Amino acid sequence: MTLETERLVLEPVSLEKLETLRGIITNPFVRKYLFDDEILSNEQVGEFISISNQLFSDKGYGLWLIKLKDHNGIIGFTGLWHFYNENQPQLLYALLPSHTKSGYAKEASLKLLDYVWANLGFDYIDAACDTPNSASLHTAVSIGMTKTSEKYIDGKPVSFFRIYRNEHKADQ
Repeated sequence: MTLETERLVLEPVSLEKLETLRGIITNPFVRKYLFDDEILSNEQVGEFISISNQLFSDKGYGLWLIKLKDHNGIIGFTGLWHFYNENQPQLLYALLPSHTKSGYAKEASLKLLDYVWANLGFDYIDAACDTPNSASLHTAVSIGMTKTSEKYIDGKPVSFFRIYRNEHKADQ
């Protein structure tokens, strides 16, 4: 299930990478929007990894670590995950702050969309972003997603995006 782009390797997260994933998840920049500023324990991150492994086994998707090809450093993660009791998973992406504004989130997300269309048979993919997270909103739009709604969840504005299979172009 390893995926590659020109600059990145997307590798399914494993329990051996628990500390690495926890380091990303607990980074203040990442957790501010993705985990409502909660610092997750090793046990909680391990549970995410276990769920991801089961999802890969059962459904062909989960969480991938994002690694740079040129020095094999892990800079974030991407994946498909269930958030709001939807019928199918949503696209998610998170990068460490030192690797934002380089197009890595867009590159990883486009590769993941290619994977979705080729392997999972979904007609569309959604993404939800905290509305104040302008970087995530920008990434969603840059990969061709259209904002479909905005809702308040737990008192915070969340923007919802969608892209349909026929709207995605591999050369974006």
